[in-house]
Amino acid sequence: MATVAATLRIGPANHGRALTLDEFENAEFEEGYRYELARGMLEVSEIPGEVHAVIVWVLLRMIAEYDLGHPGVIHRAGGGSEYRFRLPVMQSGRHPDVAVTLRNTPRDWRGLRRASLAFEVVSTGAEARERDYVIKRAEYLAYGLLEYWIVDPWERTVTVLVRDGDSWREQVYRNDQGAEGLVLPGFMVRVADLWAAIEEEADEADTDAEDRMA
Repeated sequence: MATVAATLRIGPANHGRALTLDEFENAEFEEGYRYELARGMLEVSEIPGEVHAVIVWVLLRMIAEYDLGHPGVIHRAGGGSEYRFRLPVMQSGRHPDVAVTLRNTPRDWRGLRRASLAFEVVSTGAEARERDYVIKRAEYLAYGLLEYWIVDPWERTVTVLVRDGDSWREQVYRNDQGAEGLVLPGFMVRVADLWAAIEEEADEADTDAEDRMA
């Protein structure tokens, strides 16, 4: 009589555990944490905070506004819960902060249309910076992305990586510069606009604190 394998249950204590991509994809995860597989090793991190969430929301709004003005370009867009980048050769599984799939993108063997563009918002800490600037830079190129944006609220920069054969062409934008790539023609993000929402949140928090102390 055939036996059913027990479902692997994963939590924060499993950070750094060796897993195959199949084990990772079929596991059950303790809620309240973020899980990714990096070269066969499980990465567990805290759910990003308010700064991260606000910037992701600003990016999604900008993409939605672009779609209204440029119908027929975007097939779909979303966040980490809507997208999973599967890299069997590297034994990695990634959930980008924001990704965009173009209309008429060919379907893969699973019947899914892959993303062409991804955004990562850098979290605090050296480990997070290494992941977004170095590790995912290589993984997303191997995955086949045409464009990768690294949005860094701590350095106040946006790095746009555009595929050029088997490598990236890189451009860094700051302050009032308009960051732009090639995947979405006419899509431009004024870098300072990304931080405006964060500064507004900080001002509101300071006001609330002053009111409580009054």
